Amino acid sequence: MIVTALLATIWAYASLSRHEGSYVNVLLPSLIVGVPAYYLLPLLYVWLFGTEGSTYGYVYVYTTLAAENVAFVFAYTRTPRRALRLPFTFSYQNFTLLGVICLALGVAAYATLLFEFREFLLDPRQIYAQTRVGFGPQFFLSSTCAYLAIVLILFSRRSVFAKTAVVLVAAGLILLHGSKAQMLNVIFILVLHQFYVNGRRVGLRGALVIALSIGCFVFLLFAATMRLGESPGEAVESISNYSDYTRNAILVIDSHVPIQYGRLTLESNTISLVPRALMPNKRRDFGSFFLTDQLYPEWLDADASPAFGMGVQYADFGALAIVYIVLFALFKGWLARAFVNRLRSYKHPGDLFVVAFLSDVSVFPVGVGWFLPEALLVAMVLRYFSKLGADRVRLERPATPYLRSSLPRAANGMS
Repeated sequence: MIVTALLATIWAYASLSRHEGSYVNVLLPSLIVGVPAYYLLPLLYVWLFGTEGSTYGYVYVYTTLAAENVAFVFAYTRTPRRALRLPFTFSYQNFTLLGVICLALGVAAYATLLFEFREFLLDPRQIYAQTRVGFGPQFFLSSTCAYLAIVLILFSRRSVFAKTAVVLVAAGLILLHGSKAQMLNVIFILVLHQFYVNGRRVGLRGALVIALSIGCFVFLLFAATMRLGESPGEAVESISNYSDYTRNAILVIDSHVPIQYGRLTLESNTISLVPRALMPNKRRDFGSFFLTDQLYPEWLDADASPAFGMGVQYADFGALAIVYIVLFALFKGWLARAFVNRLRSYKHPGDLFVVAFLSDVSVFPVGVGWFLPEALLVAMVLRYFSKLGADRVRLERPATPYLRSSLPRAANGMS
């Protein structure tokens, strides 16, 4: 089942790549993370420790994973090549100023945590472990501000040296968060900008080189932020434990957790956004943490939680979770295509931010929830602030195929 689902995922990726004319595209970030987490590491875990869970659990989880990827690609490739028009004016100015402001806000938000946990400056992973509960506004907002700074500076007219300096400072700030996934997001944003804004095309060989390079980078992050053991066998065992996305989903299926009728998904997208300072009585078992409380209560006592993957949707909808996930993937594929068309046509940082979000880049690294309204709001805010004091404000044209005349040339005059 694992191998069959992996082959279906590779076929879906190849189909989208041929459609885009490049093997670096919106599906690549999720595959670089998902193929090891959902397929390769589970295979390694099975080889080391044997199978866990029922045959039904394995069949259901891996059928759903394959169907989700195929549905996304189907909707993406069937969506017309027309830019979705928004009824708001925008400009191509203020990107440098906005980027510096976002970076300063990110540094200021995280500085309080760095001061409080200054003894862990050389071991950021400990800061990550110490701030799981009660530090959301500082921890997550600082990361999002750093990503915004990177996105904005990429669209500015500044020199390569100035852009590199801002990106390195933002990456350094994110590195101090102690999260491997957050560091990967920086690379994904840069890659998506090169392909969808600068128009770079990458063949299969180039994509493999990029994927292997990112894989080596991830391994170095593991070595720098984790204790992998004293022997190669212990290191392999530690890394293989990152396959818990599918194993925990199968555990949810086999544990017959009562159907929650969408409650976990709703709570993950609402309660998770409310700071504990504003909600002192905020429950610890909301959303996916309910499954932690049911299956791993000792983790919840330690202010931590394992990943459950699609187990959350299964707990919400039972066997109908595959229908929910496929419909969601179809909507996501359509929306991703619509904003890719916008990014290619209008070349605005707000659209890159949404494309990164729809490419499974965790620009809101909260850990639970899918914050599409928030991503769209950020894009609108960037469009609004880009036109403050601008000497030329634009209104989008009626929806047409990729614009290759005035707007791309105007994008070269960004400031």
